[in-house]
Amino acid sequence: MTRARILIGLGLVLAVVAIVATIFHKGETSGAAAVTVKAERQHGAAVADARVDERTAGDVAASIAGSVARSDALTDALVKTTIKDLRDALSAVPPAARGEPLPAAPVDRLRDSLNAGIDRANRAGAAAGTEP
Repeated sequence: MTRARILIGLGLVLAVVAIVATIFHKGETSGAAAVTVKAERQHGAAVADARVDERTAGDVAASIAGSVARSDALTDALVKTTIKDLRDALSAVPPAARGEPLPAAPVDRLRDSLNAGIDRANRAGAAAGTEP
């Protein structure tokens, strides 16, 4: 009889341990699933934020590229105009007779043109907030 009680007691203890182990395992599994779902949601939100930042950076880079292209075009036009003015001023100098000193080049018009260009650049810089 004592032997039967011991076996029944051991059976009950083993059943309780098995139930506790099963509950622990199910809790661990469902907890891991909940954490995984939460981590996936957080990751998805972080990826969405990163994509928005990426699009914004792309838009800013395109805007900067457009601004630089416009500035380059304006600079090229100004340089070409200045070179043309220099060539015109040098072409306007009459040829000197053989043995006589070269006459002075008419640089007043060129100087005035360069000064006007510098003034325009200074005004544009002041308007953009970059005072010289």
